[in-house]
Amino acid sequence: MTGPVYALASAVFSPTGDRNVYFATTHSIDVPELSLDGAREYGGVANYAAVSGRLLISSGEAPTITAYDVDDAMTWHERETVSFASYPVTDNANFFSQYLVDDHHMYLPFDGYKRIVWDPTDFQIRGVMEDTSLQLDRDGLLLEPGGNRSGIRYANGQVLMPFFYHDEEWYEFGATSPIAVYDPVAHTERKVVEAPCAGLAIASQDEAGYTYFSPFDYGPLLALYGLGPSPCVARLTPEQELDAAFTTDMLAWTEGRYINGFRYIRDGWGLANVFHHERLGVDFSAPMTADVQDQVWEAANWSVWKVDLSAGTAAPFDAIDVPSFGWNIVQIDGRSLLTVPSEGSTTMYEMDPDGNLSPGLTVTGDATWIRVR
Repeated sequence: MTGPVYALASAVFSPTGDRNVYFATTHSIDVPELSLDGAREYGGVANYAAVSGRLLISSGEAPTITAYDVDDAMTWHERETVSFASYPVTDNANFFSQYLVDDHHMYLPFDGYKRIVWDPTDFQIRGVMEDTSLQLDRDGLLLEPGGNRSGIRYANGQVLMPFFYHDEEWYEFGATSPIAVYDPVAHTERKVVEAPCAGLAIASQDEAGYTYFSPFDYGPLLALYGLGPSPCVARLTPEQELDAAFTTDMLAWTEGRYINGFRYIRDGWGLANVFHHERLGVDFSAPMTADVQDQVWEAANWSVWKVDLSAGTAAPFDAIDVPSFGWNIVQIDGRSLLTVPSEGSTTMYEMDPDGNLSPGLTVTGDATWIRVR
């Protein structure tokens, strides 16, 4: 097999809420259009990754992952399958929570802090690591792994896995979030860094090796009523130490608005979701109501802002003209691709170093690009 293969993966929901994922393969991402008609379809909670020139797919209820080769004629060839049925993996073998160390080592977390070490190239389970210094509960709150929402692959293979604490209703969160650092060879826990922010779950890394952690599940509600900490972003140094001088809630940059979902992009800047509390017309000194709790997560009350970390400033990112929690950045072949879902479809943009966007494909569903080989 010669030449690159890319897959456009798109999750489409039916009117009844059923989820199907479609994979359309191509030799180039520079295609004027790409239909999902005839694309390979998977039902259930299908999710995916690409390792060693193959596409790996977890689909259905069983905790299994299957590898596929895609040849130059775009024909799929099913290869090995690995099963994790012997372990209490609750969300099949979802790549949402997995971390790729290198082509022969991947971590699949389970039971909070435990992790299966498996080989995504040879499709062998190498063992289970249960060592930890993490507290399983804190002040009545439960330990929760943040998952790998950004799909980050750390540059040096040294996985940094965020955790946080929350109650059973996901209402109250611990004010700090532990970040476990794992050795890329022994796969043991090297240390835990306590970060002074609630609900840290999204990781991104800059060119110098600094790693940024931002909340996703923890929103601005409690902070608005003075009942909880501000959502904030923490940064670890290339030596995996807390950069205490950096921690910021960005309120001084966003005209007093709370943020969520920050991701570093490139050249000293990033993007974040900013909550426009003024659109609610609510007196936050009065008791909280159920209506406000619902409105906090309505997309119309949020917008995307560009954050200049070097200057300590932020401004609306007008290039995205729709409210969107689901925007994503994909780095392929040295290019930055921004995907923006809205009303059942996704528009793909190419982003230049200054953040200017050139629109590309618009496809059905919540879609992204993957380089298979």
